[in-house]
Order: sequence, then structure tokens, then C-alpha cells
Amino acid sequence: EFGMMGDHTIKSQRPRSVHEKRVPQEQADAAKFMAQTGESGVEEWAQWSTCSVTCGQGSQVRTRTCVSPYGTHCSGPLRESRVCNNTALCPVHGVWEEWSPWSLCSFTCGRGQRTRTRSCIPPQYGGRSCDGPETQHKPCNIALCPVDGQWQEWSSWSQCSVTCSNGTQQRSRQCTAAAHGGSECRGPWAESRECYNPECTANGQWNQWGHWSGCSKSCDGGWERRIRICQGASVTGQQCEGTGEEVRRCSEQRCPAPYEICPEDYLMSMVWKRTPAGDMAFNRCPLNATGTTSRRCSLSVHGVAFWEHPSFARCISNEYRHLQHSIKEHLAKGQRTLAGDGMSQVTKTLLDLTQRKNFYAGDLLISVEILRNVTDTFKRASYIPASDGVQNFFQIISNLLDEENKEKWEDAQQIYPGSVELMQVIEDFIHIVGMGMMDFQNSYLMTGNVVASIQKLPAASVLTDINFPMKGRKGMVDWARNSEDRVVIPKNIFTPMSTESFPLFSELDESTVFVLGAVLYKNLELILPTLRNFTVVNSKIIVVTIRPEPKTTDSFLEIELAHLSNGTLNPYCVLWDDSKTNDSLGTWSTQGCKTVLTDASHTKCLCDRLSTFAILAQQPREIIMESSGTPSVTLIVGSGLSCLALVTLAVVYAALWRYIRSERSIILINFCLSIISSNILILVGQTQTHNK
Repeated sequence: EFGMMGDHTIKSQRPRSVHEKRVPQEQADAAKFMAQTGESGVEEWAQWSTCSVTCGQGSQVRTRTCVSPYGTHCSGPLRESRVCNNTALCPVHGVWEEWSPWSLCSFTCGRGQRTRTRSCIPPQYGGRSCDGPETQHKPCNIALCPVDGQWQEWSSWSQCSVTCSNGTQQRSRQCTAAAHGGSECRGPWAESRECYNPECTANGQWNQWGHWSGCSKSCDGGWERRIRICQGASVTGQQCEGTGEEVRRCSEQRCPAPYEICPEDYLMSMVWKRTPAGDMAFNRCPLNATGTTSRRCSLSVHGVAFWEHPSFARCISNEYRHLQHSIKEHLAKGQRTLAGDGMSQVTKTLLDLTQRKNFYAGDLLISVEILRNVTDTFKRASYIPASDGVQNFFQIISNLLDEENKEKWEDAQQIYPGSVELMQVIEDFIHIVGMGMMDFQNSYLMTGNVVASIQKLPAASVLTDINFPMKGRKGMVDWARNSEDRVVIPKNIFTPMSTESFPLFSELDESTVFVLGAVLYKNLELILPTLRNFTVVNSKIIVVTIRPEPKTTDSFLEIELAHLSNGTLNPYCVLWDDSKTNDSLGTWSTQGCKTVLTDASHTKCLCDRLSTFAILAQQPREIIMESSGTPSVTLIVGSGLSCLALVTLAVVYAALWRYIRSERSIILINFCLSIISSNILILVGQTQTHNK
């Protein structure tokens, strides 16, 4: 039972009797006891207990006992509690606040440290201070510090250049090599001073001529000079004969006329300064890229300077640069699996970047470099990428080889043949994937610009010739299904060559397992280096590669490629050979391939080796018009004389019109006017053709 007594909460307990029912005698005795004492057997209250807390608000308790010899109930509570308030304040311990962000590195290069701090809310009323450090440090190393070159001590003076009269002495000093972008030593590395013997009576001798000075003008003729010094003449000797200075003309080429200088231009948020024809102007790449962009000033066929399109072959977008740096972080991981997984993540990121299509020509080259690093990492780590990683890899290739990137590839390959490197990267990647496949497994990769097949074939299991591409395969892209391009790989080609080329294959017999890769490119011919002498690649490009390298001397690959354009001449089969370079064919070679059939639409080849195959042809040499851009002198003179004669005839007819007027005269005048109009149209038409 609970109740209130003043400000205190009172808890009471009703004592129970040993008997539920009391006899009348017991009730009478209890009533008698209560009449004597006033209460039914309750003792005095005990002392209040100690406060439950030593500081702040707590509670105290006291109790009493019910003594009832007659079995009656005691009235009132047996336990009481009250609030006690200790006057002492409770101690409050110190508490740490949140850590501040890490500071910048204490040094911009070399080994430094980064720091972060936290503040302690101070304790109160005797509480404990915060445990732990107030400041934390961790090392950082942003870049290697540049080390400037330092001059070493001067060497001793050399002996005098002459044994008599005036001469020179020299001494030199060495500069320690600069490192990590440091500056070279400043100042002269050699010194000279005069030396002489006053007792000598020798005559003077000329030293060697010095270098020619810079020309006083850059064009329209200037002057440059050089000097030599007379040494060795004593006080009593004779001076050198001749002159100690020579002057000659220089820079005699004429200065460019105003129309031979490209004017200042503002293009793509960049200012291109005035530049003479034949020179290059340079600018920083846009803000979202690093590197330099260039632009050439050229002369038109009319002799007027004009700006070419800017070149972005040395511009690399910040996202591509960051991705390239992330490769180093993945390579720093000790475990092979972690490095391989990191390269797979790099491939996913590169796929996303190439699908945006808003990249520079330099990004194409850096993409090829990234794919090369990924492939080499897979090879070193013996890491086999998953199927989605393989698909991502070939989709990146397809994005790079898209036809709309043709101009960017032409720009990029002015500084590096990235398309040739890309072909080799694809072959290496195919063999890495093939080595991780199960025997008899066949993987087909089909994208908008590349179709590839990777097969792992035991030698004894190849019973029929292999055709590529399989045009009836489910999911085959239309451009490959509808084309006449194909290659037939004979079954008896799968005979191993030797163990020296591929020592990993110790047994080269019927148990040998081959990795066969075949690739058909849709647009690769558009981005390969341009050929000379009107020679062009007039087909798609197809690749066949097998590891370990089989014996192909007794077997021929049958290759059939459709022509891309009509009107070309003399089509013939070629293969890619890096070991040979021809002025007109580049690295294409006819050795090992022979043309067995050709018509207006396609060419059939037989080749005795594995390589990259294509069809070359000659473009018809059209009539080359004069480079002046204006009609020829003969045409102008002829047309002018014809028109003059016809105009004279028309004037004569007009003067004598009233005497010779007839229908025949009218027809003749109209005929003259039509011929004059024809001559004018011929001149105008040829001028327009030249301008195009």
C-alpha cells in the first residue's frame, strides 16, 4: 500500500496473521492491547539511512517493525523514504570534441606531416581531464623535392697558352646534376685571364675565329660578325697582320608580306597570335586538360596565309590523367589478385569515359597506353579477367575505333602511331583471355566496330576447317553478317612449331592446346597511317593469331575481303610485317600472300602465315589542275581573243544594221552572244573548281 505523508512518499505493509479467522477471544485481547498502547503492536521508527548519493539529489529510508501478539493488523506504514539533497556538486569529467580535418602537408615536396587536433571540454567540480592525445600526426610525401645543380670548386689555373708575351690561362668547374625538376647551375663554367712574360720579344699570333654573332635581322637581309684575338705579341714584338673582325650578310630571305601572315585569331577560348606562314603557334590546353595545343599557319594555293585547325594531340583530359595515375596505385598493391581487380576497375572507368565521346586526340593515345598497362598487369599477375571485363575491354576498343574519331586519330598519329600499338595490345589481350579458358571453350565478342573470336582448342580436336566470322551466329552484328569478308583457317595448320618461341609449352604434340584469336575490324583502315603514291587500304582488316605459333608453311589461310570503294585499280593482298618498312606501303608487305582472284567487288587471297590482312589498291590519278588556283594563261588568252572577235563582229553588225537587217543577221548576232556567254561560263566554272 502507498500513501503520502507531507512531502514524503510512504510505503506501508500490512502484516498477516497466522490465522485467517480470529476467534472472538483473540479479538477481545487485541482490542484490550490497543486500548492500553494506542497502536496495534508497532515499534519506534529506526534512524534515517545515509543519503544514497554523495553529491546532488538522492534519497533516505527508515523502517519499523509490527509486533502483534494477538494477530491483529498494525495501522500505518512500516517503511518511509524522503529526498535528500547533498550540498556538494558532482564532478563533471572532461569530454573530447570531434577531430578537426587533416591539415595540408607541411611541405610541398619531400617528406612532411599532416596534423589534426581536437579540443577538450574542461572538467568541472573536480572531474577528470580528457584522456588521449590532443594532436595527431601522419606522414605525407606529395612529390620529390627538386634538387638544384651546385657548382663545385674551381679547378687550378691552366698553364699560360704561350711561353712568350701575352697569352691566356683558363680554369673550369663542374656542376652537379640537377634532379627532380631542379634548375641547372647558373653562371659560367669556365673563366680565362691574361698571362704574359714581359721579357719575351715574340710577335703576335691570331687565335681561332670566334662564333658568328646573331643576325641583326630575321629577314630581308641583315649582318652578323665574328672576331679573333691577337695573342703572344710582346712589348717589343710585332702585332698580328690582318683584321680581327669579319662581317657577312645573313637572313636574306624576304620578310613575309602581310597576306602571308596569319592574323591574330580567337578560337575555342584561346588567343592565337600573329604567325608567319609555315610556323606553328602554341597555347595551353583548355582548362579541363593538361598539355599544349598547337596550330599551324599555312599558305593556300593562292599564296594567302590561313590558320589550320588546332591540334590537340598533346592535350590529355584531367579525368584520363587521373585514371592513368590510379594505375600506379593499383600496381603498388602487393597481392596479384588485388592488382588484377584494380585493373578491372580501371577498365570499367575507361569504358565510361570513352562512351562520352567528348575527348581530345591526346586522350586516344593515353587510352591506348592505359590498355597496354592493363594488359601487361594481367599478364604479370597471371590474372584472368571475368567475362564482363573482357566485354568491357572490347567495347572500349570499339568506342576508340568509331568512325567519328577519324580526324582525332589523324591528329594524334602526327606524334605517335597509336593505332598500330592498339593492334598489338588487342592480340596480347586475346591470348591472356584464351589461356584462362576451358578446353573447347569459344568466346565471341561482338561490338559496333569490332568482332572477335577467342577459342581454346586441343590440337587433336581440330577436325574441320574454322571459318570466321560465323555470320549465322546468334547476336552477330549486321555489318559483319552482311559483308563478304571472311577467313578460312585450315585444320592441318595446328601443328606446333618449336619449344624455343614459347617455352611455357613443354610438350608440343597432339596434346598441345592452342589459343586461336580472330578479329574483324570495321573502321581500322580509316585510322592507320596514310600510305603514299595514291595507295589506299580498300578493305576491312582481319587478324588471325594463334599461340603457340603453329607450322603454316604447308597450309594456306584463305582470305576473302570485299572492296570498300569502286573505281580503284590493281587490288592486291598484303599482310602486316613490323620488320619491314616500305616508302609507299609502310609496314604492309606482299611477301607470304598471293592474290588468286579479284573482281570489281572483292579479292581472294592465299597466305602462308598468321598476321593482319588487308587489300591495297591504287587510286586513279585524276588530272591535276594548276596550283595557282586561277584559269590557265592559255585558256584566258584564247577565251579573251574569241570574245574580242565576237564583240567586234557584233559592233560592226550594229553599225550596219539598217543596211543588212535580216533574219539571218539576227540569228548570227544571237550566236555570237551565246559564244561570248559560254566563254565567260567556262572561265567562271574553272575558277570555282580551283577554289574547291
